[in-house]
Amino acid sequence: MGMTAPALRRRRKSLGVPRRVSIESMDRESLLCEAIMRDKEVERALSVYWESDDETCRRVGWHLVKHTGTFFHLGRRLLELTTPGAALLPPPEFQLCRETEPTEEELVAAPMLQPWSLILFQTCSRPAYWRLGGTVYHPDHECVWIWTRLLYLHRDKAMARTTEGWVKLGKRMSA
Repeated sequence: MGMTAPALRRRRKSLGVPRRVSIESMDRESLLCEAIMRDKEVERALSVYWESDDETCRRVGWHLVKHTGTFFHLGRRLLELTTPGAALLPPPEFQLCRETEPTEEELVAAPMLQPWSLILFQTCSRPAYWRLGGTVYHPDHECVWIWTRLLYLHRDKAMARTTEGWVKLGKRMSA
C-alpha cells in the first residue's frame, strides 16, 4: 500500500528536508554557491576570484541571465542584490538596434513615459529580454499604459528606443 501525498509531505517535513528553497531568500554567498553547483561553466567562463562582492555577483549574474529557468532566476537575483533599491538597468553596452541617437524630430515628438518600470523578463524556453512599461503621455493622444520591448537605453538623454519608437523617460517607479 502506497503513501498518500499528505503523508509524504509530513514525512519529508519530519525528516527536516526543506520542500523548496526560495531564491528570493538566499544571500549572495548562497546564490554564488548554487550557481557554481548548477552551472559548471560559471567557473571556467568567468575565472573570477570568488568573493561575494558586487563585481563577482554582477559577472555571474549577467552570465546566468543568458539562460532560462532556474539559471535566469539565480542570475537576476544576484543582479538585484548588487543594485541599490533592486532597480535593474541593462549593462552600458546593451544595444539591440542600430539607432542609438534620436533625431531632432524624434526628440521633440517622443511621448513621455511616466512613471516607468524596467524589468528583465524571461518565460518558458525563450531567452530573457528587457521590458519597459509605464503610462504614456502625449498631447496628441490619450494616456495609456504600455509594455514594450526595450532596444536601447540612452542614459544621457533619459530616453529609450523601444519596438514602438523613442520615448522620453520621466520618473521611475520604485522597485
